[in-house]
Amino acid sequence: MKIDSAAGEFAFDISNLELRDGGIVLTGKMGVWEAETTMTDADLRRLVRLVLLKPGAWGYLFRMILGARTEAKAEAAR
Repeated sequence: MKIDSAAGEFAFDISNLELRDGGIVLTGKMGVWEAETTMTDADLRRLVRLVLLKPGAWGYLFRMILGARTEAKAEAAR
C-alpha cells in the first residue's frame, strides 16, 4: 500500500490485522516506522459505500478476483 502526503510518499507494508473493540486494526511499517491504523465501523461502511458507488471499482474488483482465481489454478497445476 502506498501513502502519499505532504510529508512525502511512503510504503505502508501491512503485517497484521486484528479485530479490536475500536474496529479493524492494521499493523505494519510505513517507511522505517512501525505504524498502526484503526478502521472504525463507520470508516468501513464509508469505504464500502465509496467502492460500490464507483463504477470503475467494480471492474477493478472483478479483475482482482479473476486474477486470484487464475493464480490459484496456476499454483495448483505446479
